[in-house]
Amino acid sequence: MIQTAQISQSSVFLVSGGAKGITAECVIRMAQHQPSKFILLGRSSIMKDEPDWAKDCFDESELKKRIMENIRAQGQKPTPMEVQRVFKTIASSREIHKTLLAIEQAGGQADYIDVDVTDALALQQKLATVVERMGPITGIIHGAGVLADKLIEKKSEQDFETVYATKVKGLENLLSCVSPGQLDYLVLFSSVAGFYGNIGQSDYAIANEILNKSAHLVKQHHPSCHVVAINWGPWDSGMVTSELKKAFAKRNIEIIPIPVGTNMLVKELDSANQDTAQVVIGTPLEPVLGELNPELRTYRIRR
Repeated sequence: MIQTAQISQSSVFLVSGGAKGITAECVIRMAQHQPSKFILLGRSSIMKDEPDWAKDCFDESELKKRIMENIRAQGQKPTPMEVQRVFKTIASSREIHKTLLAIEQAGGQADYIDVDVTDALALQQKLATVVERMGPITGIIHGAGVLADKLIEKKSEQDFETVYATKVKGLENLLSCVSPGQLDYLVLFSSVAGFYGNIGQSDYAIANEILNKSAHLVKQHHPSCHVVAINWGPWDSGMVTSELKKAFAKRNIEIIPIPVGTNMLVKELDSANQDTAQVVIGTPLEPVLGELNPELRTYRIRR
């Protein structure tokens, strides 16, 4: 008889992309449902202490003004690119700290590692120290992902590689650090784009469909592990602008509210769903037919 997995206080989840955005919201909800331990991975650096001039300033325009003043005080000229870079560093660090605090307030434990999941050596080295403190990893949530949406004829090889590697190479590296045999949970954040395909997302669709097939493969070899690839539709997050919402509405694509999506994740991790290796949570994506150049639709064949 196959033993069903259960999340407990001693569970340790390794979460890629887990400190910011939707994955962070999911982790916080998991901690609220059942406090456990989380090792969050992300490429962003985290500031232990903010500079005095940035503290207690949360208005974007005011913070950027202070950034410019600080750059001038150092005898340098504040360029828009440099101001934006510093602003993003501060804002990102604040979001990471907010996630860590929310997990701890829910009764869980959390640590953050700044590392690129596509860098296998750095991942192994940085993870080893944290595992000594947190304990053996019992679950992986692979939520990292990047987009470079454009039609395939306009994509560069670097565009494709960046999108593909974050999902596929990232999963390979996570599983090289933690053997699937020791896992109670393997949760892969895939996309409806992988299941249905989507215009401008050939690289993203391919990468996510590989995650889908990987879930079935791992489940076949490790039946006691709760494996699931969740093919998410678009979430109602900061990345979904009002213009994008209108575009989704035009295609009859529903947006997943954050409370709904995070609760659905918790339900998917229930032992009753242990045998479901892939689930689609989102509206089907129907192909968008573009206008063809009339010259490309006229053919004359001579024999």
